[in-house]
Amino acid sequence: MVDFYSRLLELRRAEGASRGLGKLPPDFYPQATAYLADTRKVYENELRENPSGKKGEVARQTHSRALQVARDLVEARSSKLLSAAFQASVGGMRELANALPEERAQFDRLVDVLRQFRSASAPYLEPTGAGPSGAPTPPHPSPPEPAARPPLGAPSRAPTTVFVRVLKGSPPVEFGGETVELRAEEVLTVAPDLARILIDGQLAEAIQASEEMGGPRAGAAPSELKPRRGAR
Repeated sequence: MVDFYSRLLELRRAEGASRGLGKLPPDFYPQATAYLADTRKVYENELRENPSGKKGEVARQTHSRALQVARDLVEARSSKLLSAAFQASVGGMRELANALPEERAQFDRLVDVLRQFRSASAPYLEPTGAGPSGAPTPPHPSPPEPAARPPLGAPSRAPTTVFVRVLKGSPPVEFGGETVELRAEEVLTVAPDLARILIDGQLAEAIQASEEMGGPRAGAAPSELKPRRGAR
């Protein structure tokens, strides 16, 4: 038992001097558990048999010191395991040199727990939609929507111009920011509002596009007029 206590002291000193995990015997954890159980049993038996005896007090101190050394060693290694697990959970390497099987299993569980917590509580920290080069993949462009077609049988829009034949000349007429000259027998294409004014004032008569070539048809209603392709 004294030899294992000295071994504990040596392992704690080596662990404190190592940045990573120090090297331990493969059966360190069960061996340390058995050793501490034996030292406790020894000092309890001594105190039970001779409460005031010196031997029992020495056994108690031996167990207490060995327990503290083992605690220091295990806690130092646990701190290193936590740090390594955090680094691995954010994309670091998962290599863990000198880890015993019990420590490796605990390391893997810690990495999984940290990753689950990160993705559930802070999903904005996780890369999304990254392509092979690590850059975000641009979204596929949506096809343009087809232009809306007018329904079948929909009424056509009102004509934008109307053919009129000037009946008698008059001074130029200003309408809509434009000046229209009126000469007798001249055929004009004008806006529907201006055509109605001229017809109501008996300055012009409405004609259809076909009459421009074949002669006027007096009394044609403005609703029968068809637009001319070009305005004079």
